[in-house]
Amino acid sequence: MTPPDAAHDGPCLLLDLQALADNWRTVCAACPASRVGAVVKGDAYGLGVAQIVPTLWELGCRDFWLATADEALRVRACLPGDAPACGLRLWLLDGLGGHDARDLAGEGLIPALAGPHEAALLGGASSCAGAPLPVAVHLDTGLSRLGFGARDLALLQPRAELWRVARPLLWLTHLGRFHDPEAPQCLHQRELFLRWTAQLPPAARSIATSSSVFAGPGWHFDHVRAGSALWGVPTSVRVQAPLRPVAHLHAPVLRVAEVEAGTEIGYAGNHVTDRARRIATIALGYGDGLPFGLVNRGQLIVAGRSASIVGGVAMGMLALDVSDFALGEVRPGQWVEVYGARQPLATLAAAAGVAPNVLLMLTSRLARRRVARAAAPVAEPAL
Repeated sequence: MTPPDAAHDGPCLLLDLQALADNWRTVCAACPASRVGAVVKGDAYGLGVAQIVPTLWELGCRDFWLATADEALRVRACLPGDAPACGLRLWLLDGLGGHDARDLAGEGLIPALAGPHEAALLGGASSCAGAPLPVAVHLDTGLSRLGFGARDLALLQPRAELWRVARPLLWLTHLGRFHDPEAPQCLHQRELFLRWTAQLPPAARSIATSSSVFAGPGWHFDHVRAGSALWGVPTSVRVQAPLRPVAHLHAPVLRVAEVEAGTEIGYAGNHVTDRARRIATIALGYGDGLPFGLVNRGQLIVAGRSASIVGGVAMGMLALDVSDFALGEVRPGQWVEVYGARQPLATLAAAAGVAPNVLLMLTSRLARRRVARAAAPVAEPAL
């Protein structure tokens, strides 16, 4: 892929849709008895639903998890007009979100009820709706974020008033220690989930997200909600199947300069050279989504090798120490890998002290994107 813009026109995010397809198949193979849905909230974690969602649809994905109704409508706009008739289901993790339940149902959206307050709203809004409205229901088994807790289960019993106007399609919960499904707290949540759903009306069940996809069939139940794993982002401390990075971020070198010992690099002298050094200035900064905290921390890949970040992160620039590279090996206009094939996203995120998905979602600020659909690995952008 060759960006048509000038070499010094800022960072470029490359999306490898073949990697996305491979990751989708890896996830599906890990839980063959379950229906797999794609979590594409936050504009597909900043990667762009316009690029991601049609690919997943072509691969057979029919369930998409969003936060809000607005997000869901943007996803539906990316799909064929007959998608609803072909099994499309758009799930809303934030529940009703202040909307009238009849309006959501009219748009083909399925809210995951966030608690007893939404059960009351649903009853009032849908009393004259005719057929029961399809819903999912959050069960709060320990995260204390959204859902019905132990004290609220009476509202969900088979003869409860709610089921006169609603029809449960799915019970779901979320692990408080999602990165470690085998933690005692997660095992306790699973036990509660089993105990509670055994006394509730029949519906599909969902507890597994990306981190528990590879934790064994005991976590899969009927529906798996996969997000991070699709982008190739590891989220579990347990062993996972190999996943390929979907996002590859590159930025160009603007200048390479020789500086003397005692030279301040960046604002406020965040770094002072200990000897004569060679410094490369890169067109990437916090305005492009790079964490501001990468002060003298982390590395980028240039000419196939790591180079350390020195100084702080400005709005659109940062500096690399390339003193150990041969003269002329690093030059203006050359592309530097921020994360991708050679440097995992998780590595840079760890240096910045943030979760990988935090760093990934910051790419939503980037204006330049290129998409690879071929089976060949994504290469660095050509100049």
